[in-house]
Amino acid sequence: MHAERARLGDAEASEGSTVFAGERLSTDAGGSLRITIPALTLQLGGQSSVVLGRVPGPEGNLLAELSYGTLVFAAAPKGSMMVTAKEAVVRPAGNAATVAQVWAVNGKELRIYAQRGALEFSYHGESQTIPEGNYRVVLDPSERDVAALGSDPTTKPSAKHRPTFILVAIVVAVAVGIAIPVIFHHFESPDRPGTSPPSPPTKP
Repeated sequence: MHAERARLGDAEASEGSTVFAGERLSTDAGGSLRITIPALTLQLGGQSSVVLGRVPGPEGNLLAELSYGTLVFAAAPKGSMMVTAKEAVVRPAGNAATVAQVWAVNGKELRIYAQRGALEFSYHGESQTIPEGNYRVVLDPSERDVAALGSDPTTKPSAKHRPTFILVAIVVAVAVGIAIPVIFHHFESPDRPGTSPPSPPTKP
C-alpha cells in the first residue's frame, strides 16, 4: 500500500499496511491511496471511499465497493475483479489487460473512463459492453432524461419500457487529474501508451 492523507478504517493508513476483506479505505481532500496485489492495482482519488472484499464463488474475484469518489484500477489478463457503485457493476469485459476509472458523481450518475480494454456494465438486470472511451451513465433516468438523451446517436438504444440506465459517450478536451501510477505502465503495449483519465472537478 502507498497512502497519503488516507485512512484504513478509523486509523491512518500508512505505506506497507495490510488490508483485510471488509475493511473500508478512504481518502481526504488531496489524498490518494494505492493498493497492489498480484495482477491488480487499485488507486483511490481524493475524497473517496471503497470497501474491498471477495465475490462469493469458487473464483473469489476481488470486489471493490465504491461508496463515493473515484477509483482507478488496472488488471492484468488474469486479474479478475468487480467494481460496484450505486448498485451498478463494472468489470473487465474479457480476459485482457484493462485500465479504467469509475467516478461516482452522485446518486444517479457515474462517469466511466475505459482507458484500456472494454468493460461490462450492468444495473438492475440490464447490461451493456462499454468500448474504450469516456462515458456518462445516468441511472434510473426520468422521462425527461430519456427524451433529452434518447436522440443522441451515442446513447444506448431505448427499450420499449423506460431503460434502467442511459449510457452517453462524452468528449473531454483536457484530461488532467488522477495520474495512473507508473506501476500501471506494464499493462500497456509500447505502441499504445496510456493517457491520464479525466478527473472530477475541484469542489469549491
